[in-house]
Amino acid sequence: MPSVHRALRESKERSQRKLAEQTLRESEAYLAEAQRLSQTGSWAWNPATGDIRYWSEECYRVLGFDPLGPPPRFETFLQRVHPDDQNATREKFEQAVRDKADFELDYRLVHPAQGTRNIHAVGHAVLGSSGDLVEFVGTVIDVTERKRAEDELQQLVDFVPQIIVVLGPDGRWIHVNRVAREYTGLSLDEFRSVDVIAAVVHPDDTPKMRSVRERGLSGHDPFEIEARMRGKDGLYRWFLFRYNPLVEQGLVRRWYASATEIESRKQEEDRVRRENVRLEERTRLAQELHDTLLQTFLSASMQLSVAKDDLGADSPVKPRLDRILQIMKRGIEEGRNTIQDLRSSDSSTLDLVLALSAVQHELAVTSDVDFRVVVAGRQQPLRPSVRHEIYRIGREALVNSFCHSRAKRVEFELEYADSDLCMRVRDNGCGIDAQVLGAGRDGHWGLAGMRERATRIGGELKISSSATTGTEIQLSIPGKIAFQLSPAEPGLRLAQSG
Repeated sequence: MPSVHRALRESKERSQRKLAEQTLRESEAYLAEAQRLSQTGSWAWNPATGDIRYWSEECYRVLGFDPLGPPPRFETFLQRVHPDDQNATREKFEQAVRDKADFELDYRLVHPAQGTRNIHAVGHAVLGSSGDLVEFVGTVIDVTERKRAEDELQQLVDFVPQIIVVLGPDGRWIHVNRVAREYTGLSLDEFRSVDVIAAVVHPDDTPKMRSVRERGLSGHDPFEIEARMRGKDGLYRWFLFRYNPLVEQGLVRRWYASATEIESRKQEEDRVRRENVRLEERTRLAQELHDTLLQTFLSASMQLSVAKDDLGADSPVKPRLDRILQIMKRGIEEGRNTIQDLRSSDSSTLDLVLALSAVQHELAVTSDVDFRVVVAGRQQPLRPSVRHEIYRIGREALVNSFCHSRAKRVEFELEYADSDLCMRVRDNGCGIDAQVLGAGRDGHWGLAGMRERATRIGGELKISSSATTGTEIQLSIPGKIAFQLSPAEPGLRLAQSG
C-alpha cells in the first residue's frame, strides 16, 4: 500500500511541475510578446565585473545583437552607441555606480541593420543588505518613431507666430520655438542651462512668476499669469503666459506654455486708471472753484448790481458799472462752463471746430477782423482728455490773437494726418515781445499754461512771433495719443518674422 501512495504522490507532483512549467512558458511568451510590441527590452548588469548578466530577446533585437549568442560585455555594447554619445553615456553609468542610484538617459545607437536609432534607458540600482551595490536591472526602449514625431511637432511649432515652449513635468525646458528664441535672443541651449526667469522676466514680476509656476506645475490644471518679459532689444513688454498640461494615466507628461503680448491692453488699462485719477482731481477742482471763486464772483456781482441801482439815472458812473457787470456775467458763465467741463468724464459732445469758431463771437470782437477756419484731412474721433486740452490751448491762442495782437487776420487750422494731429493759430498782428515769449509776463499764465497742457498730453507746442509777420502757435500731437481707437481695432502685437 505505501508504494501505491508514493506512486500517486509522485505522479501528482509531476503533473504540478508540468503545469507550473507550462504556466511559466506562457508567462514568458506573454512577456516576450509584450516587449516585442512595445519595443522594450529588459537587462541586468553587474558593474563590478562589467558582465551583462541577462538580456531579454527584445533587448538583443533593440540593440542589434545576435539573440543566439551570449550577452555582450558592457564595453562591447558601448561601442555600438553613437560616437557623439559614447562619452556622455559612459559618464551617466559611472555616476550611477558612484551614487548607487537609479538613472535614466537617452542616447543614439548605430544598429547594424536599421541605422541610427534613438534609445531610452532606465536603470534601477539593486543594493545588498549591507548597502553595497549588487547590480543594475532595467529596460531599453526604441523611441525613434516617437522622437521623429516630436521633431516634426517641434518644426511645426516653430512656424506658429507665437511664443510657445514645451516643459517637462518638473518645469524643465524641453523645447522653445523659433519666435521665443528670436524675441528673447536666447538659444535653445541657453534656455536649458540658464535661469530663464531671472534672465527675461522683469525683476518686479519675478517673485510672483516663480510662485505661480511652482504652485501650478505641482498640479494637473491649466494656469496663467501676466508678467513683463524683456526682448532682445532690452525693452520689457507685458505678456499673458498660459500653461496647459498633457496628462496621461493621471500623470503630467508635458506642459505646453504660450506667451501672448498684451502690452496695448496694459497700456489701455493704465490709461483708464490715470483717467479715473484725473477725473477725481477735476471733480475736486470743480467743487473748489464752485465753492470759492464762482461764489465770490456771484456775491460781488450781486453787490455791484445793488450799488448800481442806488445810482441816479444820469450818473456818469452807471454805464461803467454796466460794462463791469457784463464782464463779470461773462466770467461767471465761463466759470460755470469750466466747472461743467471739469465734472464731465467724456467731452464727446464738444466739437472742436464749432467751439473754437465761436470764440470771436463770444469775445464780441469787431467784424473787421478776418477770421478763417480750415480743417484738413479726414476727421477722426479724439480721446476726450486730449480733446479738452486742445480746446483750452486753442481758445487761449485765439483770445490772445483777438484781444492783444491788434491783428486784421486770424486763422485757425486743424490738420488730421495719419501720424499726428496738428492745430495752428496764426495772426498778422504786432507779435509777442521776445522777453515775454521766453519768460512770460508777471501775473499772467496764458503762455505757460498752454505749454503745460501740451506737455501733459504728450504734444509739442511751438510759438514763433515777430512784430512784422505776427504770431503762429502750432500744437502737434502723435496720432497714437490723440486718436481714439475703435473697440474693434487691434492693439500692438508681437512683431513676427519669417
